[in-house]
Amino acid sequence: MNEQLPDAVLASILGQPGGHLVSCRSEPITRSSGAATEGVNRLVGVARLGSADVLFRVIRKAFRPVLSGRHASYASDPGHWAYWRREPLAYASTVLPTGPGLSAPRCYGVVDDVVYLADVTGRAESAEIAAYRLGAWQGTASVPDVYWLSRHQLAQRIEASNLDWDQVSADPRLMALWQRRSELLHDLEHVPHVLVHGDFHDGNLIAADNLTTVVLDWGTLGAGPVGADLAGLALSTCSDLLDRYADGLNGTFDKAAVELGYRATLTLTGASRVHWMLSRGVQPSDEYVEFVLSQAL
Repeated sequence: MNEQLPDAVLASILGQPGGHLVSCRSEPITRSSGAATEGVNRLVGVARLGSADVLFRVIRKAFRPVLSGRHASYASDPGHWAYWRREPLAYASTVLPTGPGLSAPRCYGVVDDVVYLADVTGRAESAEIAAYRLGAWQGTASVPDVYWLSRHQLAQRIEASNLDWDQVSADPRLMALWQRRSELLHDLEHVPHVLVHGDFHDGNLIAADNLTTVVLDWGTLGAGPVGADLAGLALSTCSDLLDRYADGLNGTFDKAAVELGYRATLTLTGASRVHWMLSRGVQPSDEYVEFVLSQAL
């Protein structure tokens, strides 16, 4: 089936107007994505500009309101992490990083609730490089004054989480960490906030070239404690990356505040994820459990 592209998107792909579509086919992409993602497809085709045929590959990502699940009632709240329109709004703005260092995929256009992105290929980025570049970005990027940024994502998630530890067979030390959630959330209120990706894990990081790490899935972009994104990366790789992250920050924030933001977020996120896995019959690896306990506050 021949797919269509909006004229403005095609012009952006070609670098100038005046081209026309010769052929375009759609390939579904089934990788995990956010709850507000309606579908992700790779568009592969040929466009003609003058007498030249131009091959292209573009990612089309469509969004729709979240109608089910425990966070569905918050999907229309621009300040909640589950707000369904945040990613297209982010791509239509100038907020996302463009590299070198960290970069969002190049955006060819936002049409209604659909974004058209460069099809980024490459190997998974190394955790050490990603941690350094994350710090370099967050040490220099300001938090913009826009209404649709996610706020207090960890607190919002915890508020909606009623974890019954009696129903799972977990290391009692993890339950003890979770019982400190009010104390740790209070501590996080005193940590400086930075612009955060909100889902910064190894599956979202592509080594596009030697200078740039491309970061996918910006639906939870927001303001959060310095070190919070690092916790997500560390948990996805079971790697202690605090020193590399601090190198990237280059002294922008107090070292104790950075470590508090990192360890408090990792403590609560790591413990809750173990409970989530066990409640669904998935046994977390010993390495994961021990990493959470070793990095916890």
